[in-house]
Amino acid sequence: MDILVLSPCSKDKRYDSVLDCEDVDDHPREELANEHGEYTTTASNMYTGREHQHVEAAVTKLREVVDVDWYIISAGFGLLRDETEIPSYECGFSDIESVRTRAERAGYDTDDLTNDETIQAVGREKEIPQAFSTVLNRGYDLLFVVLSEPYLLSAADALTEIPDQTAAFAFASNGSKQFIGDCIWIPATETERQALETTWMELRGKRFREMVKMLDVETLEEIRNFAGDEYLEVDRV
Repeated sequence: MDILVLSPCSKDKRYDSVLDCEDVDDHPREELANEHGEYTTTASNMYTGREHQHVEAAVTKLREVVDVDWYIISAGFGLLRDETEIPSYECGFSDIESVRTRAERAGYDTDDLTNDETIQAVGREKEIPQAFSTVLNRGYDLLFVVLSEPYLLSAADALTEIPDQTAAFAFASNGSKQFIGDCIWIPATETERQALETTWMELRGKRFREMVKMLDVETLEEIRNFAGDEYLEVDRV
């Protein structure tokens, strides 16, 4: 069974940042990694935010029983495999003024773009949806998407075209349903946050981790074959 996990980068990192948005937009990742080797590590090791830690724990658990490819959306470097080496940087999608500046450097007239369109434009410049579309077409059985709205936006071109053979689960807010195609929606609401006694920043990752604790090969097969059945007790988009 082949499983694909997609999660975001985090603001918290292993090392102090040595690069900003302009650096990562203007220079190849490999060049920057070589130049800043002492501040470079794998993507899975670089990010230290709590949501990322929950996703990492879930991926580790899944890898005990199935094959898992884990990809991380980096606002700085685009779509990364978990073992891809990157230098530490400071660049995200949450500061819309920073995102607009990046779009303008890339040649966009941001006066004609909404905030959502601006994030999508930068995502395309970083080739996030293009790269993820290629990954999706490898034919995975299950896809787990653990993303906040800005990161869903950055990959929306690909996420709205999930292959029929792939059963997808999205851990995200109800307001972002339009940015992903046919999937099982695992809502991130105040009800779930209180039940798990967690913060908004780590809610999606913790829900994913809690779900994975209950899964074995047989259950994963059942989920793949019957995704969307009422017994799953989640909304289907």
